[in-house]
Amino acid sequence: MEDFTARIGIPSFTQMVIECWNELFLLIMIVMLLISRRHNEIGKAYNVKIPLTNEILVFYFAIFLYSLFDIICTASYGDTSDKGFRIYAASEFCYYTTGVFQTLFFLQIVKQHIAVRNGMQWLKNITLAMQCLHIPCIVLLLSTPFTNALYWFDQLNHYHRGDFYPIWNYATMLSFAYIISLIVLFRKKTEPFFLKIAIVSSVVPMLAFFCNFVYRGISFNTISVSITALIIFVMYEKLSSDMLIRSVKEAETFRRELAEKKVELEQSRNKILMAQIQPHFINNSLMALRSRCSDYPEIYESLTNFSRYLRSNFEILGNETLILFEQEMCNIEAYLALEQENFGDRLTVEYDIDCDDFSIPALSVQPLVENAVRHGVATYEKGGTVYINAHRSEEKIIIEVIDEGFGRSSITQQQEKRKGIGIENVRARLHAMSNGELEIIKGENRTTARIIISDWQNMGGTK
Repeated sequence: MEDFTARIGIPSFTQMVIECWNELFLLIMIVMLLISRRHNEIGKAYNVKIPLTNEILVFYFAIFLYSLFDIICTASYGDTSDKGFRIYAASEFCYYTTGVFQTLFFLQIVKQHIAVRNGMQWLKNITLAMQCLHIPCIVLLLSTPFTNALYWFDQLNHYHRGDFYPIWNYATMLSFAYIISLIVLFRKKTEPFFLKIAIVSSVVPMLAFFCNFVYRGISFNTISVSITALIIFVMYEKLSSDMLIRSVKEAETFRRELAEKKVELEQSRNKILMAQIQPHFINNSLMALRSRCSDYPEIYESLTNFSRYLRSNFEILGNETLILFEQEMCNIEAYLALEQENFGDRLTVEYDIDCDDFSIPALSVQPLVENAVRHGVATYEKGGTVYINAHRSEEKIIIEVIDEGFGRSSITQQQEKRKGIGIENVRARLHAMSNGELEIIKGENRTTARIIISDWQNMGGTK
């Protein structure tokens, strides 16, 4: 190790160690960019795509190779063996090749994002001319192994710049000066994120070129691209986080607006239904029939319950605000009274109501009860029990409708499908009108529909 350090020098050894660490960080950043690109493909359906991901990824691969060849060049410096000469010559050639690739690639990106995107054909032609300016440099590079045009090695395998090296250097500096001028002139027509990347990717290398003239013991070019890569990665991750947060907020807003639209649509349909069915005529007709059945208590009671059920639901159909849970329970009791007459002993109802002094969206519990009866208990040969519970828990209101069947179930596939009718509508109205949640928990012979309302105190509740 001491011989190796003495051969390349302490400054070059220090630079090589730093570059090795830079390579490790570059590999980590490349892997993270590859993961981000994968997420971009998945996120297309949600209109989430981080710009310039592929371009930055190509740039990072080029930087990785650029630094790798520079490390090999540093390690081969002063190695006078035949193998050392060959390795140094090959790695130096590749170092120059990746360098000119980065410059041409950057000019191409600038052409696409400024000239082409803004429809400026003349600017596209000028940028193409700047790219063609590097053709003589490439010719010089290809001839260097035979002519020493850009660089050469002495008998001690030490690197020296050739007579035509200034052409290479000035062409590169001119390209970056041109890029900086485009950024300044067309900054208002350039996307903010690309503008930041372009500034960092041009200004930092320009500073490195000037430093190379002052001190030749260290390659400031390699250091500059590593610094550029780190700054770009920080900006990319910040943009990625901002876009993810914005996407989540937009998705939540969209879901909320969709739920509100569903509620509005349902209310509009209810108003149309109200206009068509003439509830007062139906209610008056039922009252007339009931008055003639006073000698038949069972029929009289059934008509009373049915009339109460219809009247309360007609009132609710036109109600766009919250109602008291107590009123919802009155409607449910009227409905269950009718169903118990239909099912007799096959239907049992048990109540466990600890509180009813809060408000909920109209017809948010009743559809759950109807499902529990018609598509739950009614499908079992021995019937079953419907439990209706309401209680407070940790500043929340929890309402449960549970259907528990007995005996063998005869539910068909169609009935199972219809069991969920109205559930999504109830869920949407609960979320939109009371910020409530609806959970459906299925067991072997039991289904639980659970409503959880957190903000009940702001909806008419008192404790």
